[in-house]
Amino acid sequence: MANGFANRFIWCCVKRSKCLPEGGKLDLDDFPDLLNSLREAALFAANSGELRRDADAREVWREVYPKLSGGHPGLLGAITSRAEAQTMRLALLYALLDRSTLIRVEHLFAALAVWDYAEASARHIFGTALGDPTADEIQRVLRAAGTRGMTRTDLSNHFRRNRDAAEIGRALGVLEESGLARSEKAATGEQGRPEERWFAL
Repeated sequence: MANGFANRFIWCCVKRSKCLPEGGKLDLDDFPDLLNSLREAALFAANSGELRRDADAREVWREVYPKLSGGHPGLLGAITSRAEAQTMRLALLYALLDRSTLIRVEHLFAALAVWDYAEASARHIFGTALGDPTADEIQRVLRAAGTRGMTRTDLSNHFRRNRDAAEIGRALGVLEESGLARSEKAATGEQGRPEERWFAL
């Protein structure tokens, strides 16, 4: 998922609106205008040459580009790392469907709306997973622990000591840096060392 393949797709969450065990009654005769429009757009696209943004679209693009190209941490960031390229491809398609040689603001706004939905879908599908097996499992058990939290010893026991202290420490650092976990230290007694307890955010 994080190797540069999944981010070539636009992820969209969908659900069916009704149960049709016999199928619907989609009749292509109902769509002659749409089919003709698509044929004309395809013919236009084949002969349109290079498309450019107009001045207004360039201004909007300069405003939204930093956020689109800024990315997100973890697996969501890997899945959506082509945000700016995907958005501009969508804007290009909207311009061609309008049979326009210029990408205008309305094409860009339509593309941004689709991308917003796709990004929200990716967040819903992939959640806050980091694509790091140890960190993702620690995040899961910290969430299950709730307000009790867990110590490093608890985490080591959870893994049945199949993860060494360095690996657990590295994963906790990844979670903390990503804003997904935090630690607190509390005294365990007069002579005891402070106990470090971790909590999911």
